[in-house]
Amino acid sequence: MKVRWVGMNMGRAVCALVIGVCLWMGGENAVLQAAANPYAVAGIENAAEFEKTFAELQVAVAANDRGKVTDLILYPLRVNGWMDETNGKSTVKFDTKPEVMDNYDEIFTTQVKAAIAKQKVAAMFVNWQGAMVGRGEAWLSVSGKEPRRYGIIAVNLTL
Repeated sequence: MKVRWVGMNMGRAVCALVIGVCLWMGGENAVLQAAANPYAVAGIENAAEFEKTFAELQVAVAANDRGKVTDLILYPLRVNGWMDETNGKSTVKFDTKPEVMDNYDEIFTTQVKAAIAKQKVAAMFVNWQGAMVGRGEAWLSVSGKEPRRYGIIAVNLTL
């Protein structure tokens, strides 16, 4: 028996087979959902509401509205790179709004605020952990409790 390499025709056939299997397994819905909601992988079900919340955060940061910014945090807030006098840099969790208010300038540094201000929502990196601002200066996600809320879950000071 003689076997003949068919080049591109074989490649096209394999590609068509893979696409067909994906569509048969429901892949089309997954592709369409990702296009409709780029934040779905992070558990963010309502893209429009998330984008509205992020826009509110940008306005609040620009206006230095500390009360509004701290309202847009999903507590506890994880702050990585916190300068601890005893241990050097470490991770700290702030459980309440008053704790964040007392440390606002140390958490929302010029670099963190600039990253929030410059971030284009359409260009956000999103994965299962949430939506990343800038190079990771801040992360946003969805609350685990009803009613669902969107907000900041982490700030990274070491970037």
